[in-house]
Amino acid sequence: MINKLIRNRHTEQGIFGEFWFEGDVEPFMATLEHSYSNEPKVPVGAYLCVRGTHSLHDGVSFSTFEITGVPGHQGILFHVGNVNDDSEGCVLCGEQSKVVSITNSRKAFSDWCNRLIGVTEFILVVSDE
Repeated sequence: MINKLIRNRHTEQGIFGEFWFEGDVEPFMATLEHSYSNEPKVPVGAYLCVRGTHSLHDGVSFSTFEITGVPGHQGILFHVGNVNDDSEGCVLCGEQSKVVSITNSRKAFSDWCNRLIGVTEFILVVSDE
């Protein structure tokens, strides 16, 4: 399975984009990554995403995918969050992009996880529009 993350807006409030499942004719969800001077941690390219159990600063474990092979970084995950500061380089999941945030992150992340039931890994192609 080859999925896509297409970024369409680089701002100080975050890097906004869309996640596309292979074969879909429209984006599945909105995404937001932390902005480091208008740049994300994950460069344009192709990455293997691997399912695993992870935790964030709150210590609560959850199942998600890690984007592996990111130069100089590890632990880049897909997870819940609505604004730039909810991420340290991870990909936040949402339903819609707003000016400085994404909406309904918990629902979007849950729907995304449900779509990936039974999947242990996939290729993610990251690009800028």
